[in-house]
Amino acid sequence: MNANGIRIALAVAALGSVAYAFTADEVEIFQLHQELQEKYGDKINFYKLLKLPNGQGSTSKEITKNLRKLSRKYHPDKNKKYKTLYSRLNLATQILSNDDTRKTYDYYLKNGFPDYNFKKGGFFFKRVQPQTWFILSFIFLAASFIHYVILKIQYKAQVKRIESFIQQCKEQDTSNGLGETKLTFKQHEEDEGKNLHIKFGSVYLMEDDETESLITADDIPIPSITDTILFKMPKGLWNASLGRILNKTSNDNDNTKTSGTKLGSKGNKKN
Repeated sequence: MNANGIRIALAVAALGSVAYAFTADEVEIFQLHQELQEKYGDKINFYKLLKLPNGQGSTSKEITKNLRKLSRKYHPDKNKKYKTLYSRLNLATQILSNDDTRKTYDYYLKNGFPDYNFKKGGFFFKRVQPQTWFILSFIFLAASFIHYVILKIQYKAQVKRIESFIQQCKEQDTSNGLGETKLTFKQHEEDEGKNLHIKFGSVYLMEDDETESLITADDIPIPSITDTILFKMPKGLWNASLGRILNKTSNDNDNTKTSGTKLGSKGNKKN
């Protein structure tokens, strides 16, 4: 994988870490959910906590109105022992009466909440959620597309550079493409220079052994989708892990067979 591929791969990893980050609203929901689970058990949720008659079908107005009803009994001004409970009731009402935070809560209620571990930096998923797989797949495909665009840009730049060089050489062809002309190309004054041979409009590089190589942009490989990190990264990971072990095992087996054949040949000669 080339340098650009490595940079893009690192960008994918960075974006992937962003995909795992939780918002402040999500963390607030997770914390309240965890407190309720520890207090009342696994079957409790915000709707049951608020004792909503219509459950998840309740409207925002019904949820807000329901808190007023609960306040008559659980407000801390009437009984201080309900201070923590009322705080949770109030927070659950705020979350469910807001359309955005309610959608977030309903999503996790359906797909599962993350666990909490202080050593791991807070909340985390034991298994990757479907939405996370989608986000990571999208990021990887987008990065692969960007990588492909970069490869195409680099290819066009190389072709343009070589074609420009060939054109400059042809402009110094004294035969106007009808004969042969020899030139010396130097990048700077201290450079030993390269000997060029122009024959009937084609530019050749003269090697030290007096052989000639045609200078043409056709030799530059055209980048394809298989040159991007979409294929290069999985292949690189395979070759660096399981593929490396399998290849080594295969080579060892081939060497063993070769040694066995040689020993067998020697035995036959003795007989």
